Amino acid sequence: MAKSWALAAALLAAFVIFYDETVTPEPVPANAPAREFSADRAMVDLRAIGSIPHVVGSPANASARDYLIARMRSLDLSPDIQHGSSFAVYGPHIYGGAVENVIGVLPGRDRSAPALALMAHYDSVAGSPGAADDAAGVASALEIVRAIKAEGVPARDVLVLLTDGEEARLLGAQVFFDESPLAAHVGYVINMEARGGGGRAVMFETGPDNGEDIALYRRTARQPDSNSLAVFVYKHMPNHTDFTVAQQHGKVGLNFAFIGRPFDYHSPSSTPEALDVGSLQHMGAQILPTARALAFGPLPARAPDVVYGNLLAGLIPAYPIWFGWVILIVTAGLIACGAARANRQRAISRADLARGIGASLYVIAVSGALLELTRRATGVGSGGIAYRPILARFPTFELMMLAAALGAVLTTAAFAGKRRARWSAAGLALIAGLGASLFDGFDLAGLVFGVGGAGVGVLTFGAPTRIAGSWTGLLTVVLVTAVAAQFAAPTAAYVLAWPLLAAAAAAAMTAAGADHSKRALFITPVIAILIFAWLGGLFHTLLQGLDLPALVIVPTWLAALMIWPMALHPEPEEGRLWPAAALIAAGLALAADFHLGSPWTPRHPNAVEPVYIVDPVAQKAWRASLLVPDAWTRSVLGAEGGALVKLPLTFEAEPVVAAAAAPIDLHPAPASLTTGADGQVTLVTGMHPGAAGVIVTLQASSAIDHMAINGNPARLSSGNGNMAYEIVWHAPDGFTVNFHSDDPTKLDIHTAEIYDRWMAATPLPPMPASDQAWDRSGSTIVLGTLKRNLPGEVTR
Repeated sequence: MAKSWALAAALLAAFVIFYDETVTPEPVPANAPAREFSADRAMVDLRAIGSIPHVVGSPANASARDYLIARMRSLDLSPDIQHGSSFAVYGPHIYGGAVENVIGVLPGRDRSAPALALMAHYDSVAGSPGAADDAAGVASALEIVRAIKAEGVPARDVLVLLTDGEEARLLGAQVFFDESPLAAHVGYVINMEARGGGGRAVMFETGPDNGEDIALYRRTARQPDSNSLAVFVYKHMPNHTDFTVAQQHGKVGLNFAFIGRPFDYHSPSSTPEALDVGSLQHMGAQILPTARALAFGPLPARAPDVVYGNLLAGLIPAYPIWFGWVILIVTAGLIACGAARANRQRAISRADLARGIGASLYVIAVSGALLELTRRATGVGSGGIAYRPILARFPTFELMMLAAALGAVLTTAAFAGKRRARWSAAGLALIAGLGASLFDGFDLAGLVFGVGGAGVGVLTFGAPTRIAGSWTGLLTVVLVTAVAAQFAAPTAAYVLAWPLLAAAAAAAMTAAGADHSKRALFITPVIAILIFAWLGGLFHTLLQGLDLPALVIVPTWLAALMIWPMALHPEPEEGRLWPAAALIAAGLALAADFHLGSPWTPRHPNAVEPVYIVDPVAQKAWRASLLVPDAWTRSVLGAEGGALVKLPLTFEAEPVVAAAAAPIDLHPAPASLTTGADGQVTLVTGMHPGAAGVIVTLQASSAIDHMAINGNPARLSSGNGNMAYEIVWHAPDGFTVNFHSDDPTKLDIHTAEIYDRWMAATPLPPMPASDQAWDRSGSTIVLGTLKRNLPGEVTR
C-alpha cells in the first residue's frame, strides 16, 4: 500500500512540475527598460493589425500594410513596399495572387556584412483576425528591432521582413527571395509563427548542420524551449512556413512558434482579447537575446547536427550524435548492474525476465488499443473542422487520454501479479481494439493493437512475476529500441535514451527493485517524479501536435519504466485491478460526454459558413453552407422558402447543402479562352472591382502539359486525361494561363468569383453566441462557365 501511495504522490508532484514548466511568463509592462522585450508594448502593434480579418489583397490588409509602414518609419527603418505576384503548386491545385511585402532596415556599422532578417507575415486567413497567426510574429519582430536599436548601432544590418500572402501558400516569401535585391544580403533568418493562441514559444526548426546554431541558442535564449526531436519530425512533415522558402534559397536560421490553445488556430476567435499575452512575452523575450547576439556579433558557422532537448528548469543539454552511443552503453551497464545485484539476492529469474519483456510489449499494445478506443468514442471526426469539438475542450481531452494511458500501464502491472490473468489480459486488449471500430467506421490501428495485445497477453501472463526480473525486462526492451533509434534517427533517439538512463540508474541503485531499504524506497519515487514530469511535456506536445493517438504510446510506454516498480505488488495475487479499471472507465465516461454533449460556448463557438451563390447564366441563386449546417445555418438557408438540396460545386469536393434563393444582377468573372492550331490554349481571367478573389477549375478529359501562369512554368502534374485542376487567385489582379491540350474541344472551365460580403436581398439574421463566422462565411460567390464546343468557339 505504501508503494501505491508513493506512486500517486509521484504522479501528482510530476504534474505540478510539468504544469509549472508550461505556464507562460507574465507580460513585461510598457514602462520596462528600452533594452527589454515588453509584450505590453508589442500588444499595441498586435491590436492595430490583428483585430479584424485581413486577407491578402483585401482593403483591411492594405490598412495593415499602411500601419506597418508608418510604424517602421517611427523606428527609422526606411521602409519600402515590394510589389509582386507569385503562385505555388500543390498537386492539382495552384494558389496565387499579388502581394505587398513590407521591408525595413536598421543599418549596421558594416553595411556589406550579411544581414539578420527578422521575418513574420502580416496577412491572415479569411474570417480570422490572425492575432496569433501572425500578428504576434509581426509585433514581436517590431519590438525586437526596437530593443536592438536601443542597444546601439548593430554590427550588421537588421532586416525586418513582413511578408504578405503567407496564408495563400507562402507567396510573399517567394516574391522576396526570388526577386528582391535584399535577398542576397540576408545571412541569417529568424522566423516567427503561431499555430494556436497560447503556450510557450518553441524553436522547432533550424537549417542543416545546426551545431553552432544550437550552441548560440543555448548560450543566449531566455527560457529556451526546443529539442532535436521537433527539428527531426518537422523536417519529415509536409508543413511549411516562410522559413521553408528561405531554406530553399540557401538561407539558414531559426524558426519559432507557439501552438497552445489550438482552437484559435485560423479561427475567428483568434483575437487580441483571446490571445495569451504571456505567449507573446515568451516568444519575444526568448528570441531577443539571440537576435541581439546575431546583430552585434558573428553569424554561426555550419557544424554537424547535435542532439539536444529541454530537461527541467530551462536546462538544455546538447552533445554530438556519437555521444548517444556512450549514453546507451552506460545505460546498458546500469541495467546489468541492477540485474546482477538482484541475482545476488536470488530475486531474479529468466522466466521473470521473459515476462517483463512480454509485459513491455503488452503495454504498447493495450495502451494503443485503449487510446484508440477512447479517442474514437468521442464521436469526433478527424482533421480540420471535424476536429474542432475536441479543440474546444482540449484540456478535458488530454485528461481522458491520460486516464486511458495510465489505466493501460496499471492494468498491465495488475495482470503481471496474477496467476490466471492471461485470458483477462487478452480479452481487455481485444475488446478495446475491436471496440474502436464501433465509432466512425473500421479502425485498422485499433484492430492491430487489440489482436497483438491479445496474443502477447496469452503468452505473457498466467504466473505471477517478481519485480526485479520483469523491471529488467521492461528496461531491456526499451534499450533495444533505443539502439535501433540511435541507428535510424540519432537526433530523435534521446527521447528514449534519457528517461531510460534515469530509470536504469534507479534500477541499479535498488537492485532492480529487490532492495526494500528506506534508501531504495526514497530513490524510486524521486527519480519517477523527474521522469514523469519530463514525459508529461512530451505527452502534451504530441497530443497538441497531431491527432494520432498512437503517438502518445511512446510517453506511456516510457512512463511504465518507473510506474512498474511502484505498481507491481511484491506478493502474488495482491495487486488490485480496480484503480486501473476506474481510470479506464473515467476516460471512456469523458469520451461519452464528448459524444453526447455539445462543446460550443461563446468562448469556443461552432463554425458556420453560409454563403450566397449566384449563377447569372442560369438565372438561379442559392443560399448554401460550405460546412455541415447547424440549426441557425439551416434557418438561414431556408429563409426564402427553398427546400434543402445537395448542390454540386466545381470548387468543393462534395455537394453542399443549399436552398433556392432569389438571384440578383451580377456577372461572372471576366474570362476569355483562345486556342491555336497546335493545341496551345490561353486562358485570361480577370476580376471585378471589389472582388476578393476567383477560383478557376479546369476539367481536362485529354492530357494537358506545359502549363505556365503569367509566363512562369507551373510544373503541374499532368495525366492522361480526366484531370481536374484548380487555380485559386487573390485580388486585385487577374492572371493568364497558357498550356497545351491534346484536344482543346474537351475542356470544361468554370469560374467562381468571391466577394467578401453578403449581397442577397435579404440580409443575414443575427448569429447566436455559440456560432462563429468561418472562412468565407457571409460571402457572395458568382459562378461562370467557359466551355469549348467547337474549334474557335467559346460559350459561357
